[in-house]
Amino acid sequence: MISIIIATYNRAPYILETLQSIAQQTYENFECIIVDDGSTDNTSEVVAPIVANDKRFTYILRPETQKKGANHSRNYGFTLSKGDYAKFFDSDDVMLPTHLEVSINTLEKSQYDFVVADCINFDSKGLLERPYNIDRKNSPISALRFAQFKTAWITNDLLVKREFANKLKFEGDIRDQASEYQYNIRLLLLTTNGFLIDKILTHRRIHDDGFVVKAKKDMLRFDIMNAELYYITAKYVKDLAPEALLRWLLSSHVLLTYKVATQKVFPENVIGATLFLAKINGISGLMYPLSIISGYITGKGYKLAKIARG
Repeated sequence: MISIIIATYNRAPYILETLQSIAQQTYENFECIIVDDGSTDNTSEVVAPIVANDKRFTYILRPETQKKGANHSRNYGFTLSKGDYAKFFDSDDVMLPTHLEVSINTLEKSQYDFVVADCINFDSKGLLERPYNIDRKNSPISALRFAQFKTAWITNDLLVKREFANKLKFEGDIRDQASEYQYNIRLLLLTTNGFLIDKILTHRRIHDDGFVVKAKKDMLRFDIMNAELYYITAKYVKDLAPEALLRWLLSSHVLLTYKVATQKVFPENVIGATLFLAKINGISGLMYPLSIISGYITGKGYKLAKIARG
């Protein structure tokens, strides 16, 4: 059985289409656990009919004992699941009818640990571009390539064996974006026995309240979130990651936080990142806080940041 876990918050205008697309899957052996992260709209009313009429669907309000946030809700939903395979899906996107069937057949036929479907964005006017325009037939799969967005995918398209999902979690205490990033990098440090399915099986919705649109409207916020993401990911995978991957993540963090500092915003995690950099790069890592202070005060200091990167 496939366990589909959906975290939702105020997605009443979209979630019914999402759930209907799941209910209409040609592969029917699944459970769908919807964890409401405290919606203030009428999400519960929208979801109620499909939950009442299809026992494969379960709707749960995040208990007060669980932290708020989409990633915390995803992790909580997974603890309630029973399937041999895990799939996390967003509450405003659409599964095409053969999404589950093609995914699980591909995985089981060749005994992969995970498979990844393809996806295309859409909005109210129609289909748009793919989130990641990669050569799916020839792109190598590795943690470093995923970190560098050279071979990457979104949350919706991964189907993974439970034995690996049990060893993973979504980092909850980060700003709610790129939830698949640290999760999949750690997965790829555990196994690269996966396959990129060269078929579009998901439609990813682009709308004004979605992350993609918000990011384009506020690039400073986008840089702050990505800087945090690189640092948190490095911490999350440090027990498994080769030094080259940690260096790349920390280097990316340094560049983005320096950029943020030059815009008169003092970045977060400076002390923690400095200690991490010193451990990886030695004394040159201590140039990092100096580059941040210099960038913040004078708008200069790139050479110091470059030294800190190692």
